Amino acid sequence: MQEFGARLLQTLRGDSYFGLAIGEWVLLLVAPGLGFVVSSILLRLLARIAKTTEADWDNLLVERIRAPARLVGAVLFERGALAALDLGAQTEEGIARVLSSLLVIGAAWSAERALYVGTSVMAERYEAQAGDPAAARAARTRLLMLRRVLSVLLMLVAASLVLLQFEIVRQVGVSLLASAGIAGVMLGFAAQKSIATLLAGLQISIAQPVRIGDVVIIEGEWGTIEEITLTFVVVRIWDQRRLVLPIGQLLEKPFQNWTRGSPELMGTIFFHADYTVPIEVLREEVKRVCEEDPDWDGRVAGLLVTDAQATTLQLRALVSAANADKLWDLRCRVRERLVKRLQELEGGRYLPRMRIEGDFGEAAARLEKAGERGTRGEPKSLPPPPLTAPNT
Repeated sequence: MQEFGARLLQTLRGDSYFGLAIGEWVLLLVAPGLGFVVSSILLRLLARIAKTTEADWDNLLVERIRAPARLVGAVLFERGALAALDLGAQTEEGIARVLSSLLVIGAAWSAERALYVGTSVMAERYEAQAGDPAAARAARTRLLMLRRVLSVLLMLVAASLVLLQFEIVRQVGVSLLASAGIAGVMLGFAAQKSIATLLAGLQISIAQPVRIGDVVIIEGEWGTIEEITLTFVVVRIWDQRRLVLPIGQLLEKPFQNWTRGSPELMGTIFFHADYTVPIEVLREEVKRVCEEDPDWDGRVAGLLVTDAQATTLQLRALVSAANADKLWDLRCRVRERLVKRLQELEGGRYLPRMRIEGDFGEAAARLEKAGERGTRGEPKSLPPPPLTAPNT
């Protein structure tokens, strides 16, 4: 056994491939896996510790940084293995640059995940404490836009640090700085639309004409603001479709925001009835239906005559609800109950009717004569009207 161990050690130290002994190759290949395992063990310990606390943010943080933390652990162990080896200066420098780039990527990835957890926890706490739903939506929108802006900055900083690891990129950077004036003008002309879009996204995050969760009518569609980014807005249509709009359109074209100040809304139900319809009966029906409906918020329930047309009256029922979804359902149910009430009221006497007035005495007499002839077996067809010659 001792002889086998000595031979194995001699083999690991003696034979070399591409300038590295077998043992050095083993160390370089095993180190990242060892770092992955150690970081996974540490993350599992942190997860157990987080479960013992009353807060929820630490559990979410440990879960979100799991992947970047493993990457950082593997890179750190690889750097340690590289420092223990006696490599050539050029080889060691190349490997070190790659590892430094991976370390920057892992750190930026971890920071982005931590930023996501921080903004999400802050938004949830504010929504729980805020009594005004509109203020809660406004805060959530601001935090979301802040997270997106900081994420873009993190990506730019990380990309810059990675590229600066290489000499050729530094030389190009110095050349660009020397011609910064011309390059800035050219970049401004080339990217003016993209810059304008980003500025529009920042303007919406500050002015907030719309917020996440707002109910809007835009491009003829009724829906809810689902997502706001620096370049586009996603509207969830009532039938589960998604309408994607460029961010600048919200600043350039008008649209309806039903929940800008408050989610509470009022809705109308229009219908027609006969002139003889008892208005007070229908008005009491509207109140009774609203009082029985769970979606009514107790604010408004009334009925008015809004127009007197040639053959019918136009009536408008006005109801209120806590939000747009409840208002839609409430309006539909009130409309159904009013139609049913008109059908049942004195056998449908007050449903819309068409009246025709005139002297029907001669027509009734002719119908009566036709009936008498029918009883004698004669045909029941009406006689033609008498022809009168025109006056000459």
